[in-house]
Amino acid sequence: MVVRWEYGAHALPITVRVGATMPLLNSAMGGVFLAHLPGQLTESVLRGQSETGALDATVRDRVDRIREEVLRTGVATTVGGVIPGVTSLAAPVFTAGESFPLVVTLVMPARGLTEHDTARLSAELLSSTRAMSEVLGHPVDPHRP
Repeated sequence: MVVRWEYGAHALPITVRVGATMPLLNSAMGGVFLAHLPGQLTESVLRGQSETGALDATVRDRVDRIREEVLRTGVATTVGGVIPGVTSLAAPVFTAGESFPLVVTLVMPARGLTEHDTARLSAELLSSTRAMSEVLGHPVDPHRP
């Protein structure tokens, strides 16, 4: 669920309201939740977001790929996942007890965004979310994304 939205310097062709929920499979925010929350918490949400209400092998494989990528890099990335022409990057913030209170997501126009830009923004996002986690008492491992 979106709890706060801050507008940046670039105009986006979207309107996201506070209180909106993002899909687990198609949004960067959802990808972070899939990677860090236990399956017993996310499975019912995935079923509710499925057109058939079932989780077939294709969906399970996709969840596994998203989880592996986010845990490896520390960041979830989507291009056009929820809205065509929009790139999103998301990373988690943790607290002292390993709880997972929030995800910070950057949303920007995909047009003109290079791989270098995405890598730079991902690094800055990770740096910011690590600093937030440290302030909240989470011991940050400098060797992990």
